[in-house]
Amino acid sequence: MNKILVLLALVSPMCFAEWRLNGGESHLSFISIKNGLIAEVHRFESLHGGVNGEGQASVNIGLASLETNIPIRNDRMKSMLFDTDRYALATATGQLDLSQYTDLEPGQSVVTNVDFLIDLHGIVQSMSATVKVTRTGNATWHVVSIRPLVLNATAYNLTEGIEALRAIAGLTEITPVVPVTFSLQFSKI
Repeated sequence: MNKILVLLALVSPMCFAEWRLNGGESHLSFISIKNGLIAEVHRFESLHGGVNGEGQASVNIGLASLETNIPIRNDRMKSMLFDTDRYALATATGQLDLSQYTDLEPGQSVVTNVDFLIDLHGIVQSMSATVKVTRTGNATWHVVSIRPLVLNATAYNLTEGIEALRAIAGLTEITPVVPVTFSLQFSKI
């Protein structure tokens, strides 16, 4: 059985990626708002993915890589909100027209809308983002969100986790609507 899983992983579309996401040079952040007044910036430190030759894009977010700068809050959000024992990843997938990016000269940019699906907590929702894609070198591209994405935690059945976090922290409110920004660097392979 393990040999079959390894074989399937080897022939998956992302194994033939034209562009590979540089996780160390990429960032995904979100802001939580508590008690209606206090905004805190959080980030995920593990991002993987790529774009294959047909333009199928995938970005995997390791939910256990959450960093809030407060260790106990990291642990609580991982277990009570994201349930990382059951849901290790959130995934964004979409279809791109690669020609509009590969035809750019180094230093050139294009602003475009990208439609994609987000799979979070076992629920898939469609979204759209306005991004700026810059060819930063002969084989590198930088993709940045122009405006924050707005995720509603209720759409992903995360309300119960938010309520548990609110109660344990003694807060009056944690807003379920969350702005998300990203900066992704890809290298052609």
